[in-house]
Amino acid sequence: MSSLVHRFIVSAVLVALLSAYLPSFFPFRLSFVQWIVGTVQSLVFGVILAAVLAIGWPLFRQSPPKRPELKDQWFGRQEWKDGQPLPVESTDVVPYEVNVEDQVLDDLRERLERDQIPEPLFDSKFNYGFNGHYLRKVIDYWRRDFDWRRQEKLLNSLPQFKTQIQGLGIHFLHVKPNLPAKKVVPLLVIHGWPGSVWEYYKSIPLLTQPNQDIAFEVVCPSIPGYGFSEAPHRQGFGLKETARVFVKLMNRLGHKKFLVHGGDWGSMITKTIARLYPENVIGIHTTLGSSPISLRGKPLLKFIVGTVFPSLVFDNPTNDAPKVYPFWPKFAFLMRESGYMHIQATKPDTVGTALLNSPVGLAAYILEKYSTWTNPDYVDKQDGGLTEKFTLDELLTQIMIYWTSRNVTASLRYYKESLNTGLRLPITVPAAVADFPNELVRTPESWVRDECLDLVQYTEMSRGGHFGAFEEPELTTQDIRKFAITLQNRH
Repeated sequence: MSSLVHRFIVSAVLVALLSAYLPSFFPFRLSFVQWIVGTVQSLVFGVILAAVLAIGWPLFRQSPPKRPELKDQWFGRQEWKDGQPLPVESTDVVPYEVNVEDQVLDDLRERLERDQIPEPLFDSKFNYGFNGHYLRKVIDYWRRDFDWRRQEKLLNSLPQFKTQIQGLGIHFLHVKPNLPAKKVVPLLVIHGWPGSVWEYYKSIPLLTQPNQDIAFEVVCPSIPGYGFSEAPHRQGFGLKETARVFVKLMNRLGHKKFLVHGGDWGSMITKTIARLYPENVIGIHTTLGSSPISLRGKPLLKFIVGTVFPSLVFDNPTNDAPKVYPFWPKFAFLMRESGYMHIQATKPDTVGTALLNSPVGLAAYILEKYSTWTNPDYVDKQDGGLTEKFTLDELLTQIMIYWTSRNVTASLRYYKESLNTGLRLPITVPAAVADFPNELVRTPESWVRDECLDLVQYTEMSRGGHFGAFEEPELTTQDIRKFAITLQNRH
């Protein structure tokens, strides 16, 4: 059978599967004549569409993966043009402490005193965003009771450093085990948005503590443009550039091979490191699997077939299918929760200007994510369920890092620089995924294997949402440790 005929048959089957959904879109019953006419029209349309798909089928196939050219670039303030030698920079690693000036705190208090909070609609809870009544309580607590100097001491309780890489001052935590361990594994830990290194302060002491003869030497950097790392001054700093900077950081600290963990953007950076620098990676552990919906290749075919025949695409249909289907409720949820992404991926500086000038707006914009991304049911709580997993001190510390660093706009730009720039190279290093039940997008194990060719561990976590390590530090660190032990036993 020729390849064109084969593609035609496959395309016809896909069209038939899709047409099975058509009756559900009609809110009325069709007459027999209408049904006949509609069926004939559908058959004609189906044959034409199948032919088009058959001819254009190669467009749905992934092009042969190629490792992109890897080269250093300059993102510092100093003027530099592509192709020129890089400016000379210091490779020194110097201690760093968080120490916000008093005038910054005085300015913040004045701004909080002049706050403007919208009156919420009656009984709207968090369905319209951050509820104004509860925001008033948060801001009052921030202004009267929150002690930044105390939180500053907590931030400085773990050793922090800075070094310059590709023109940027890179901030990072570097914590070694205090007690001897039979095996010490270097571990690169990467945060996401709207997070910072702060979300790992509960996890790092657990990781560096020897347990089951293993402990971790943790390096936890701030993504450039987040927290206390310098923001890029040139366009084009996205996933690949972050991966290169972080691999250089680990090499500078003496680690040629290391384990990597990440959540949110950290997951994407982790996978990018695995794709571009597999020779440097012992294994990767993420709390966010692949997106189950891709508009090309094998994931698209699996998604279409799975809507009708889940047993063909899932190892455990009863358990796995609810992670992806029913499609429309899942799609509606993602549309509701991803509006921020469309703004940040297109016009980040516009909303960034607003957040840079209003601490109240910054708190509402970011803390709302800690509500519904922790548990989607929290939209129906008057307080958004914010203190179910976190304290106000913990949450406001996160806000203060964004406010005092003045990096919020740069953190939003990361979406414009990174979305649609992902690599389709397969991940060949050992991989592990911690699948939290309230994660924004969940990926069944069999689908993760399409991306991670050596999936060593897939754990269905008993509880938790998008901020896995911040919400459930013990569960997250246990899963990382289990993965590391498994890899050690392999060798």
